[in-house]
Order: sequence, then structure tokens, then C-alpha cells
Amino acid sequence: MRKQILLKGLLPTLVLFSTQAAALPFQSIDPRSMAMGGTGVASGTSANAAFMNPALLSVAGDDENFSVELPILGVRVSDPDDLLDEVDAYQDTNIEANLTNSIDAFDAAVTSGNPAAIQAAATNVSTAADAMVTQLEKFTNKPITAEVFGGVVVGIPSKKVGASLMLNGYLVGSGLVDFTAADQALVQGIVDDAAATGDGSDPTALATNTAVADQVAGTEDVVDKLTSGLEGRGAVITEIGISLSREVNIGGHDVAVGITPKYVTVDTFDYRVDVNTADFDSDTGKNDYSDFNFDIGAAKDYGNGWKAGAVVKNLLANDYTTVRGNVIKIEPQLRVGASKSNDLWTLAADLDLVENEPAGFESKSQYLGLGGALDLWGWLQLRGGYRHNLSDSDTSVASLGFGVSPFGVHMDVGAAFNGDEVAASFQLGFRF
Repeated sequence: MRKQILLKGLLPTLVLFSTQAAALPFQSIDPRSMAMGGTGVASGTSANAAFMNPALLSVAGDDENFSVELPILGVRVSDPDDLLDEVDAYQDTNIEANLTNSIDAFDAAVTSGNPAAIQAAATNVSTAADAMVTQLEKFTNKPITAEVFGGVVVGIPSKKVGASLMLNGYLVGSGLVDFTAADQALVQGIVDDAAATGDGSDPTALATNTAVADQVAGTEDVVDKLTSGLEGRGAVITEIGISLSREVNIGGHDVAVGITPKYVTVDTFDYRVDVNTADFDSDTGKNDYSDFNFDIGAAKDYGNGWKAGAVVKNLLANDYTTVRGNVIKIEPQLRVGASKSNDLWTLAADLDLVENEPAGFESKSQYLGLGGALDLWGWLQLRGGYRHNLSDSDTSVASLGFGVSPFGVHMDVGAAFNGDEVAASFQLGFRF
């Protein structure tokens, strides 16, 4: 049936193209960072400094020079409550068809005038309607969330003046199925009236049920009365920025400081599409905004393999109102990190110092990331990590990845996963 097809097909579309964002989680979706548990504030390279910490442009290693990173692509999808599995179950058990057919069979039994057949048919209607209520209830408050990222970076590291030009765009957010109280009452009413007719306590209850009577009369099928819908709110965010950094002496200590002024466009989306409706227009529910913002960071190379860093992303808080009156917030994100490395290995840890409010439907986020890397033969890097959400103990994620870098060309791949989340990222770059 049309509604069943839309329920399964349109939900992922809403998640990926009309996602939701409130206080955005810290973006760490480039493959090196992803593979190392989301770390990078102190352990990142100058090539991706614009994403993690602009000050890293001035604590670059001696082997880091001019770099071009094109493309950088990443995606993360999380389905912690198995919403897609429940949608599959709704589809595979033919719940709507069973209810429609059982009501038609009940009408045929009533026409026959056979009391036993009427009661048996009513019992079948009760079973089919009860199965629909049970399955629709499983959709309630079960978000599916996604991040999609793409970027390009050109960087020139230097202790005197490091510079980087970056362009990136990303979507962050979630969507869910809204099982309305009206649908709950409609289908539960059929369950109750069918049960009363089936046990003989009220032989006319099901026949006089308004929704059933409309289907029998050919006016409107019961399943076409459902008002439950698919919801998705969010933002597509594009940033164009120039990162600048310099090493300065503060109290006798050389510390790198960096800043990324950036022009930001925010396209908010806010949809609610009835599951019975085939109309879907990507321009509906859209608001456009533009702003300037800043990232600032600091980093210290202690000269013995240890590095420390801190960054504040989106220094200026901004609120963006959607067409349905919901507010999307882009707020400052504060993260610190430390790393230890030598010619063979790197260990890193990052911590969010502030908790990010949920992006609408998902859990709050405050990440602790741990990661490590091995550099073998100067051209192969093996990486692994672990990211733990201090705000939600059920969302810890393991990660791994690798990089190959022969003759100044490098390719990085990262992946992260647990039972509810899967993510992948790819980057191709050239360093001279």
C-alpha cells in the first residue's frame, strides 16, 4: 500500500535531507580524527587544523608543508532504538492490509446474516487492529539521527604565520515517526468494538463504529484516516573560513594561537509529512540565514613529544527559527586535548568541557575521546580509538582506520561503530 511504501522510504530521506540540529555536537568526522575516537585538538595535523584547532598550523611537524585536501567526505547514522527494524516489521507483517481485509470480511459476514460468522470475523478485526496499535506504539519517541559532511582544505603551516583556507558543508540531526493520539484512539476504538462484537456482549458495536462504517460504505478506508506522520527538523550548514595562526611568547613559553573567521550559511528545514501523503517538496519548510562566526584555539608543543590544545568553536551563539517555530541553536563548543607521540606512535585524548543539548530527538552529548596511531615505514598509518558520551552511557563507539601516504599523496579512511551507530569517512590529499 502507498502508505507502507512511504513509511519505509521517506523516513531515511527526512533524516538525510531535512535533519535537525540544536546545539551541534563537536564535528570530528574527518577520517583521521574519526578513527582515533574523535580526537584532534592537540593531536591533529596542520592539514585538518581548520576543522579541529586553527592553532595546530603553528605546531606542525617538520615534515608538514603545503597541503591540499580534496575531497573530505563523511557520514554518521545512529538508530539506537532500532526504528528502521520496527518499520521493516510494520511492512513485512502486512498490518494495514490485514486490517483492511478483515473489515471487508466482517462486512461480508454481516451481509450473510450468520451470527457465528459475524463473531468470528469481528474477532479477526480485533486481532488485526490490536497488532496495528502494538506496532505503531513501537515507533513512538524512537529517533534516527545522522551527520553528513563534505569539505576541502588548503593549508600552509608555519610558526610565524600559518594559514589555511577551508570550505565545508554538513548536515546534523534526526527524524522520527509521530504516532498521534488521534490514531491511537481510532485504532483502539476498533479493537474495543471488535472485541465486544466478537464475544457477543455488543453485537452491533463494530458495525456502528464510524471508521469501520465509512470503509464499508466505500467512503474511506480505515488506514487512510491515519494522521501519524514523519518529522524532521534541521539545518544544512555551509562554512567558508580562513584560519590564521602564529606562535607567540607568553610568560616565557612559546604558545601557538589561531583564529578562524568564517562566513556561515544556515538553511533550516522543518517538516511534518503525513504517512498517507505522497507530496514532498524539498523547498517546503525552509528558512535561509547567513552569519559570521569565529573559532579560536591554542596549542603548546612541549618539545618532548607532548602537546596540549584547547579550542572554542562557534564563539558567537546564534539562534535560527524554523518555519514551524522551532529554534535551532548553534552555540560555543569548548574542547581540550592532549597527545604524546614519537616517530612510531601517537596517543591522544580529547574532552568536551560543555554539554551539548540534544539536536531535537537524540540524547545530549559531551564526548570523551581516546585514540592511538602507529606509523609504519613512514607511509602506512594504523589507527584506533574509542569515543564515550558522558551524557549518555549507551552511546560509546569504537573506531578504527588507516592511512597510506606514498610520495606526498595520502589517503585516509576511518570508521566508527557500535550496535546502534555506524560511521565512515574518506580523505584524499596532497602534501608538498
